[in-house]
Amino acid sequence: MRTEASRRGLLAFRMPAGRPGVWAAALVLGAMALAAVAAPLLTSHDPLATDTDATALPPGSPGHPLGTDLLGRDLWTRLLYGARTSLSAGLLAGAVTVAAGVLLGAVAGAGPRWLSTLISRIADVLLSVPMLIVALALSALLGPSLGTVVVAIAVTSWMPVALVARAELISQRERLYVRAAYALGLSRWQVLRRHLLPGALPPIASIAAFEVGHAILTESTLSFLGLGVPPNRPSWGNLLTEAQQHLLTGEWYTVAFPAACVVVTILAVNVLASAFARGEGSAW
Repeated sequence: MRTEASRRGLLAFRMPAGRPGVWAAALVLGAMALAAVAAPLLTSHDPLATDTDATALPPGSPGHPLGTDLLGRDLWTRLLYGARTSLSAGLLAGAVTVAAGVLLGAVAGAGPRWLSTLISRIADVLLSVPMLIVALALSALLGPSLGTVVVAIAVTSWMPVALVARAELISQRERLYVRAAYALGLSRWQVLRRHLLPGALPPIASIAAFEVGHAILTESTLSFLGLGVPPNRPSWGNLLTEAQQHLLTGEWYTVAFPAACVVVTILAVNVLASAFARGEGSAW
């Protein structure tokens, strides 16, 4: 049987009718995810195909609503397929980061004191190292690929999730209902699964949402620096890298559109993360 505190933890998220910003953020992310999945249905162009007769076309050109780059590649198509790469990399890296952070945080929060101290000290040391430098080193060592991006982000980003999970579990394990569960003969794993983790879900969900946004931004940064996904695979970061040369020739839209996609996505994720932090998200 779940305690009242556990039930409150599991049901802490409600999508508020009076918070249109939260709904707007959810709709934006949903629309971007749907567009990425349905990319072949939304465009007839190949994201890698060049057309020397249609180079550097401005937005609104026939057959190219967002224009083309200096190689004649359709920008709308490359944004759609870039969303596939950037969103999937961000979600996958965010999921691995959150899973590792929650696992280590649960071990630290519910395990023996020496193990909790060890994990906390490791997290503190890694937090003192610039994450981008570590991610760059891993990407340079392993080579540019989607797997490298996921590993680099997970290795450098699990610490905040682990520390939040650890702090929440430690604050709960001294409460009377947890002590009562131990007194009734429940094992440490049963107490963790039935009482501690459900009660810690709201802050964990909040930091998890922030980490997904951070993962999307980090993927774009690594790809922009040439250490993320391979250049022949469209991503928002790769589009920004290629657009640098366009700034000198006046094709502002090749920079503006992928940059806007990154900014809008990060803002939408942060809005949802803030809603989770206030206990206003959806409780799926």
